Amino acid sequence: MFKYKKILFVLLFFTLYACNATNNKPLLISFSSDSTTIVIKNIDLAGFLQLKNNINSDSVYQNVVSVLQTPSETDSLGTEKYFPGRLYVAGDSLVFVPNQPFVKGQNYLVQTIINTKFATAKDILTAKVGHKVKAQQQVLSR
Repeated sequence: MFKYKKILFVLLFFTLYACNATNNKPLLISFSSDSTTIVIKNIDLAGFLQLKNNINSDSVYQNVVSVLQTPSETDSLGTEKYFPGRLYVAGDSLVFVPNQPFVKGQNYLVQTIINTKFATAKDILTAKVGHKVKAQQQVLSR
């Protein structure tokens, strides 16, 4: 009986490890070279194909990335302001084009649910599974 439990445990371990041992690169969020757009790279293939096929036909896909203009360090009364724009696919990247130009000297908080997961195999084994997806965030300075 113990022998079968041991085999089952080893199979479970390798299955969880295989699910986590993919060669996923971290999501890269940055300004374009001229700082007029925000470029998101290293999107997993399944998510990228969904974006590519549906971004122009389904308005929900325009909400997978949000950009907030954050107040400057000297502005104690300021609040974050939603910075509207449009998303489109260019090559292997997702590009955010703002409705108005980015302001030099300002910081922008980019939040996205692209490439997010509920839990990794390590989280499952250590019982640290959350109850919601945590958005990835990046602060960009113009």
